[in-house]
Amino acid sequence: MKLKIFILSLGIAILAGVTFAYGSNEGMIDTEWEAEPEFEGEHVQEADEAFSSDEEEEEPGAIDLNDEFVRLGGEEDREADAEPAPEPEHGIVPLSLSIPAIEVEAEIEPVGVLDNGQMGVPDEAEGVAWFEPGTMPGNTGNAVLAGHVDSRTGPAVFWDLNKLEPGDEIHVTGEDGEPLTFEVQVSVSYGRTDAPIEEIFGPTDKKRLNLITCSGTFDSGEGTHDQRLVVYTELVEPESEEEPVEEDTVAGDTPDAPENVVVQRDRITWHAVRDDTVIGYRIYRENKDTGEFDHIESVSAHERKSLRVEDAYDYAFYVTSVNDEGSESEPSETEVHSEE
Repeated sequence: MKLKIFILSLGIAILAGVTFAYGSNEGMIDTEWEAEPEFEGEHVQEADEAFSSDEEEEEPGAIDLNDEFVRLGGEEDREADAEPAPEPEHGIVPLSLSIPAIEVEAEIEPVGVLDNGQMGVPDEAEGVAWFEPGTMPGNTGNAVLAGHVDSRTGPAVFWDLNKLEPGDEIHVTGEDGEPLTFEVQVSVSYGRTDAPIEEIFGPTDKKRLNLITCSGTFDSGEGTHDQRLVVYTELVEPESEEEPVEEDTVAGDTPDAPENVVVQRDRITWHAVRDDTVIGYRIYRENKDTGEFDHIESVSAHERKSLRVEDAYDYAFYVTSVNDEGSESEPSETEVHSEE
């Protein structure tokens, strides 16, 4: 929480006061470069869409096991314990940046906060600065890189940043030499004092890398450009390299079928399946019109393994077991009424 407050308060000084133009406090000349008009209107709308929350919709017709079977506390605890752990973070200390679409190859240096409260900037016109007090690229959150747009002698490292389009890739490499790939989502140009600090520096459940530079017209009175260009990108997660599972290795995912199913008079009984993951049983009765078996009742695992069925002696039955993953066993042996 302290880091969040620190970053957000610092962000105001970063975007309002710091200049991402090389040597701006030392009489930098105006290159008269202006941001392309494509960053206004449509791109702002895309930015709003890019940060909208993704809500999962429940699939129609899905079976709710909690409605079908009553579970005891221990069974619910087991299910909670079985939930997958959050994915580990793989953030890196960035050392180099590559943007193939605009032919950028640059070294990255960590920067912090200057004595005047502003974010440090790269030492060289072709260098890139990573805001070290913030998020590491690859971790959940907003990592921020900043670079100059121009210098005393002309274009600098982020001169063509405005040319990036959604889908372009950005590669950041750390000490291990393995690059992290980020994909451009949207580019937006804001007024110098109007940039949304929360979206650029604040917390998020995404793994983002935001690139910042100056844009617009250089204001000699303020000693900085009048706009800030922000390119929002997201980490491209590597595809899983899990080997395909052989059929015989997943047999344990399906519970065993109940045994000793007996139909006598108006009652069906069976033996419990000795498996802690089994949460209940389903009873099926023969449909004499279709020859198929219809599901007529469900019984929770902690209940008596017995079911009263009217006119049971007129039908054939079988029983299945169901585990907490929703997997259903093969049918038990089909049973019909047996004379006592």
